[in-house]
Amino acid sequence: MALFTRFTTRTTAIALAITSPLSWANTTADDWSFSGKAKAGMEYQSNVNISELEQASGESDNAVVLDAQLDLGWQVSDNLRVDTGYSINDKSYQTASDYDSRLQLAFADVSYAFTATTIGSNVYHAQADLDDNDFLTLTQVSLYTMHNLSDSWFLRPSVMHADKQFAQIEQRDAKSYSATLDSFWFFNQGQRFMSLGVTYEDEKTNAPEFRYTSTGLNARVSNQFSLWQIAQKIQLGAKLSQRDYHTQENGSRRDDVHQQYDAKWEISLGQHWAVLTSVEYGDFKSTIDSADYAETRAGLLLQASF
Repeated sequence: MALFTRFTTRTTAIALAITSPLSWANTTADDWSFSGKAKAGMEYQSNVNISELEQASGESDNAVVLDAQLDLGWQVSDNLRVDTGYSINDKSYQTASDYDSRLQLAFADVSYAFTATTIGSNVYHAQADLDDNDFLTLTQVSLYTMHNLSDSWFLRPSVMHADKQFAQIEQRDAKSYSATLDSFWFFNQGQRFMSLGVTYEDEKTNAPEFRYTSTGLNARVSNQFSLWQIAQKIQLGAKLSQRDYHTQENGSRRDDVHQQYDAKWEISLGQHWAVLTSVEYGDFKSTIDSADYAETRAGLLLQASF
C-alpha cells in the first residue's frame, strides 16, 4: 500500500493543471468540466509490504489492480476555480491476501488567479482498508501559491498539515507538518515539462520512537510525443529523503534513507483508451531491521477515460 504516493500524484496533477500554459487557454467563466478514468490490470511486486507501517513480507506476488477516478471542475469566474474528485483503488494479491488493500480518496481544491500569482487551498480525505478491515484514516489540508516567473517557469511553495489515525495501532497515530517548494518548467507548448522539489516534514506520533523529521528532494521529467501516429507519454521520476528519528526506547539512534525511482509509459489507443506500463524501484535503508528493505514493482494496466 502506497497511500502517500497516491496523494502526491493527485497533488501534482492539480499543480500541473494550474501551471500548464495551455490549461486555461479555452476556459471561460462558469465553465464546468467532468472527467473520469477506469483502470484494470496486473502489478508484480518483488517484496510485498505495507509502506505506512514499514513492514515487508520478503515474498514476491502478483496482484489484480482495479482503479476508478472521477473529477469535477468549475471555473466560477475568470479568476476563481473549484476542483473536486473521488478515486478508489483496489488491489488483490494472488497469495498474500493479508496485504489486500482498498484506498478511497476524496479531495476539494479552490484557487484564485491574479495576474502572475495563484493562491489556493485543498483538503484531502482518505480511508484505507487492509484485508477487508479498517486500517488508516487520513485528512490533509494544504495552502499553496503559484508564481509565474516566466511563460514557462513556475514556482509552487506550499504548507501542509496531515492527521493520521490508525484503526488498531494507536501508537502510530500522528500529526504531520510539512513545507514544500516545487519548480516547474514547460517546453514545446506544454508537451514537455520538468519539475524539481524540496520538502521538509515533521511527524509527531503518539509513540516517541516513531517520531521523525525529514528532508527530501524529488525530480520528474515528462514528454508527450507521437510515434508512428500513436500518441505516447513517457515520465521518469526520482525521490530521495532522509529521516531523523527520535531516540529509540533502548537509547539508540535511528536514521533512514529512502530512494525511489520510477518510469512510466502511456500508449494511446484512441481518444478514450490507453495502455499504461510502469516500473518502480524503492530502496529503504534503516538502522532498524524491519524497516530496511528494497522492492521492485512492475505494472500493466488498461485505461478507459472520458
